[in-house]
Amino acid sequence: MPSYNSLLSETIRHIAEFYDARKYGYEGVEGYRKSTDLRKLAVIIEEMGRLEMIHPGRTVFLDLGCADGRVNLLFSHFVKHSIGIEIDPLILGEYKPRKLALSRELEERRLQPFPENVRLFQGSSLEAETYARIAETTGIRFDQFDLFYTYITLHDLFGEKIASEAQKGALYLVYGFHKVLPRYEGLEILVPDIGGQSIAAVYRKV
Repeated sequence: MPSYNSLLSETIRHIAEFYDARKYGYEGVEGYRKSTDLRKLAVIIEEMGRLEMIHPGRTVFLDLGCADGRVNLLFSHFVKHSIGIEIDPLILGEYKPRKLALSRELEERRLQPFPENVRLFQGSSLEAETYARIAETTGIRFDQFDLFYTYITLHDLFGEKIASEAQKGALYLVYGFHKVLPRYEGLEILVPDIGGQSIAAVYRKV
């Protein structure tokens, strides 16, 4: 596991164990659903921190298909704002009860609570209306996000949107690829195997 301070390290370990015991790999209401391995993602986050790609007091993060919000909760300890979008309301509905159950476990073990910086929205990550609601609620526009995330699904369409509308230098973390990496016009491969987990790559808008 990542070498954070001992309390945060144990907190991250428990978050990963909680959600990794609840993984998915099936066809849901709005497409194929698979769950990020949070143990691997924790290592990736540590590497991104070491490379100064993320900053707790500054980075604005967006998960473009957040499901039950597990990635947002993990990132919440390392970014300023952790925003997620999920098109399936049933899947998004899993967020609050699971967060509550996990928060109780963290409290019982005297581990670090979640920061109050996570906001999840039901809608399409490709529709302007979704981002209008996010901006109205949080004050954050699409071109103010520093880091975008997806687990394969619609990665090419998201890549086009980031290349077209995101701020220059914005990062795109794509989970689920290793040997053959996709290419996106307007984005460059920054780190082809971030964290050495053979599962994710970081792109940057040029």
